[in-house]
Amino acid sequence: MQELSRHCHRAVGAECRIRLLGWCQGKTITSFFPDEIYLLIFLDIVTMLRAIIKNKKIELDTKKKKHPLKEIQKECFEFLNKNNPKDYHRSFKSAIVDGKSVGLIAEIKLASPSTGKLTEISCTDVAKKYNKSKADVISVLTDEKYFNGHLSYLRKVREICHQPIFRKDFIVDSYQIYETALHGADAFLLIASVLTLDEMKQLIQLGKEVGLECLVETHDENDVEKAIQTSAEIIGINNRDLKTMKTDLGTTERLMKSISGDRIVISESGINNRDDVERMIGLGVKGVLVGTSIIKSENMIDKINSLKE
Repeated sequence: MQELSRHCHRAVGAECRIRLLGWCQGKTITSFFPDEIYLLIFLDIVTMLRAIIKNKKIELDTKKKKHPLKEIQKECFEFLNKNNPKDYHRSFKSAIVDGKSVGLIAEIKLASPSTGKLTEISCTDVAKKYNKSKADVISVLTDEKYFNGHLSYLRKVREICHQPIFRKDFIVDSYQIYETALHGADAFLLIASVLTLDEMKQLIQLGKEVGLECLVETHDENDVEKAIQTSAEIIGINNRDLKTMKTDLGTTERLMKSISGDRIVISESGINNRDDVERMIGLGVKGVLVGTSIIKSENMIDKINSLKE
């Protein structure tokens, strides 16, 4: 506690970036930005999500002042007029299900608020490796503050990779759907636990209007109940417990029972090897999303291919 107090004193006026597991075990995370001390005090992922969503809305307010919604709408539709979505977009759904035992979504995840920086390799260098692999879809984290991502990474990765591009961020506003389409993604993430049912329906519909597919991520039975009331064809099950931060592949097994067979299920988090993948295949999962275990591996291409074979 003395060490925590010392850091908090030094961080006055700065953001906090330390994670507490329970009340007594703490872990200091290296700042992504030089000359700043970050201490994130998160008791669980729920608290973390609230902080991230709050910050996301602040970021959006700033963006809208500099680049109003009407302007980005106009730019988006001009872009779509020049690039017919039917010809321009690569199908996320088809890449997952077409003739495959399982679709693999390989994630470009450079950092996270719970573990800090995951790699020194740049986004574009990771993309070059993924392009040579058997990955079916490339997931790109675009949140800057907490995951060291950037919106511009979507375009950069698209120019390198032949696979469909999936934007993974904390989407809470129609503004983000327009910018997703404008920056070259093919699909986007919605997190059921941070949106109302009506909000999800509206964002999914807007995505369809601009040629984007959507994956709705769930963590528990309440999330699944909301997700199946939308038109989302692809439902993700995140195996990470929002309260304990632990992963349990049994979460996919439990929640799949509430999802009808006409939906495509993607299992996320906690998938580290081919045995895990085969377990998911046995449950009827159509795709898996893997990030950390690929990024931290010695050979990313070999790691991806081992998950597919």
